[in-house]
Amino acid sequence: MKKWSWFSILSVALAVGTLSATGPDAKQLAEMGHATFIQVLGGDEAKFAEAVRYMEDSRSLDPANSENLYNLSRAYFYDGLTNGRLESLNKAEETLNKLMEVNPKETRALAFHGSLLTAKSQGKDLAMFMKGAQEMRSAVEKDPKNVNNRIVIAFTSMNFPPQALAAMGNYDNLKDLEYVRDVFAKSAFYYAPHAQVVMNAFVGEAYKARGDAASAKANYEAALAQPRPSDAGERAGREVLDQAIRVRMNGGDKPLVAGALSGCHSCHLNAPDKLLK
Repeated sequence: MKKWSWFSILSVALAVGTLSATGPDAKQLAEMGHATFIQVLGGDEAKFAEAVRYMEDSRSLDPANSENLYNLSRAYFYDGLTNGRLESLNKAEETLNKLMEVNPKETRALAFHGSLLTAKSQGKDLAMFMKGAQEMRSAVEKDPKNVNNRIVIAFTSMNFPPQALAAMGNYDNLKDLEYVRDVFAKSAFYYAPHAQVVMNAFVGEAYKARGDAASAKANYEAALAQPRPSDAGERAGREVLDQAIRVRMNGGDKPLVAGALSGCHSCHLNAPDKLLK
């Protein structure tokens, strides 16, 4: 199955609570699952099964915990897209449907559900694709200040062929990418140390696609100028990203969406040595 460029940056990792003598409760399991999934996104993919197990156990104890359902659905979605597992995409869809049932106002679920449908359509099921595209648009319209929703539609659309973008009303992701970039410029995320680097880089990609070389270069340079993290693992991840951006800025033909910044790891990367080949 074709890999789709997707990542979500803004869900906050909760501190893991002290376990009781009888073992972790549903909330603690949810926190442990999310914290472990952040490690997976950082590059330690071997911990994926552990992360999912924690979140699934939490769901068994508390089926209505919307934040756990959200994180679990993202984990399934990540596995489905990264490893081409249709079973995981189906689990993500089921979990998102449950989340929207539990919390109908959760627009993040609607955005991810729409992205998932476009992925599952595989360019063959037009009705499914259009439903997904509309759900992503609806999520932004219902909650325009929600950065997650803008990220989802902007990054999901990056691998769409021109005819798919035409079917979406010639959607242009530059506005959404710039909105996210500007929000991130005022924020810092300990679990996503490269968020600002990635957003500047992709705004650069959007300008490059339009033939605006000066604006593309300005955003690539802004990405490279971001302060380097102090953690050794995060610095190693940053070196991978910076090298890809430099190559692209200096005339490289390979789009960033097809290289080091193509997947969910980009913003979180702190263990590049652990990434699967």
